[in-house]
Amino acid sequence: MTRQEKGLWTAVVILTLGVLVMGTVMAMQLLNQGKEDAETSHDASQEEGSTVATINGEVITDKAWTDALKRRYGSEILLQMLNRKAVYAEALQRNLVVTPKEITREMAEAMDGYDSEKSYYDAMKSQLGLSKQDLELEAGYRLLLEKIATAGIQIKDEDIQQYWVEHREDYITPEKYDLSIIVVKEKSESEALLTALRNGKDFEETARSESEDTYSRDAGGRLGWIEQNDPFQSKAILQLAANMKIGEIAGPVQVENGYAIMKMNDKAKRQEQSAKEVHEEIRMELALSQADPLPQVEQMLRDKYEAVIISEIPAS
Repeated sequence: MTRQEKGLWTAVVILTLGVLVMGTVMAMQLLNQGKEDAETSHDASQEEGSTVATINGEVITDKAWTDALKRRYGSEILLQMLNRKAVYAEALQRNLVVTPKEITREMAEAMDGYDSEKSYYDAMKSQLGLSKQDLELEAGYRLLLEKIATAGIQIKDEDIQQYWVEHREDYITPEKYDLSIIVVKEKSESEALLTALRNGKDFEETARSESEDTYSRDAGGRLGWIEQNDPFQSKAILQLAANMKIGEIAGPVQVENGYAIMKMNDKAKRQEQSAKEVHEEIRMELALSQADPLPQVEQMLRDKYEAVIISEIPAS
């Protein structure tokens, strides 16, 4: 699996996680509230009839809201709750733990492709409503489940070394560039603009007011970090970037919608992880390839710890 494929896979996992966690948070809060209300009978009747919203003269009660959440998320949330209790019970029995270092490494892989740690967490919060703690808890649970699934599976050191040799490119981070661009339609216009920028004209303000590139214009021309072999970027841009110094403004180069002038904000050198650095990561990957699928492991653990759903979940 290439680094780009890993990035796409991570994005799918995070998006799926976001949908489930958002449903979990809402449903769990309401289910906990319902439990507390049931313990105090005089509050229960009042809470069921309380109004949480109104529209066109009609009311939406707390009970109607809770029932709707149960219908939509009830089965998934209840299954997640059972899975977690079963996994944590098994981990306790097997004396398995997930270390902060392992969670940090897992989060670092998820952040690959983002400008910074902050930009990753900001994106997860704004797009999916997930906090840093939500993401770390889910990462910890997944790692714990993987340890249970692979317990007892032995992987030889020579197999790990062979895998690293065959997939060495997967553990190389190409040189990366933090670029800003301004795109204009005419070459003569781009040449005049390049001279003005080199003489002190503000790059960001110029990008916002004059650039034809709608993707970067509102960000002052900022493209963010792109890899040397980024398949979504123009070859002309990548070739010019490879020879630019930090702080340099260069161009113009012809692109799809005109001529681009570029500014190199920062560079990151090519990095390669050694076999020793990724030893445990590869061992787990090879072990997982021999293990039962994770959903099947969750099912086996629910059976082992005699999970029983007593209350019928309303159909969605």
